[in-house]
Amino acid sequence: MNRLSLPATKSNLLRLKDELSLAREGLEILDEKKTVFISEISRIIDRAEYLRREMEEKLSTAYNYFKEALLTHGKEEIEKTALAIPSQEEIKINERTIMGTIIPLVELKLPPLRLYYGFYRTSFALDAVVSATHQALKTIAELAEVEVSLYRLLYELKKTLKRINALSNIYIPTYQATIKYIEETIEEKEREDLFRLKRIKKKRGETFL
Repeated sequence: MNRLSLPATKSNLLRLKDELSLAREGLEILDEKKTVFISEISRIIDRAEYLRREMEEKLSTAYNYFKEALLTHGKEEIEKTALAIPSQEEIKINERTIMGTIIPLVELKLPPLRLYYGFYRTSFALDAVVSATHQALKTIAELAEVEVSLYRLLYELKKTLKRINALSNIYIPTYQATIKYIEETIEEKEREDLFRLKRIKKKRGETFL
């Protein structure tokens, strides 16, 4: 077992025991952090999968209507119609923390759905594109929030697992081995000192005799 290269002194022994105690406390905190991250990631993964399916369905619907509208009106007419639709969405991003990790909270405010172009030279397919896209926006915003949260939590979980592994398999065993070595060395030195002291006392007793 590897150990630190330190003189076998009582001061070093006390310092190492304090540091070992702190390392064990840190390991407990990291284990708790890992548990929270895994629980939150499991919850978010289920949510992300649901939102991805929902987004794909809504965008697929919008795309199908768009293809129909493109065939009916042509690209130029659709571009002109799109320019008549103002962008009134409002996005606000707040934050919350999970075990020190910043997680975004995306709030999307959508205006009521309105058709800003006239009925002349338009069709149901074009109206359906606008409606389907409008409905998909909230899902897209929520999915963006969930996926960024998932990425950050997975990154922090990976870092936490590395730290747990380092503490469990390197630092704590190294400190334990060093403490054991210093304790045994000090005990051996004390036994030798005691043995020498007894020999000195014995010699002194024989001298006086």
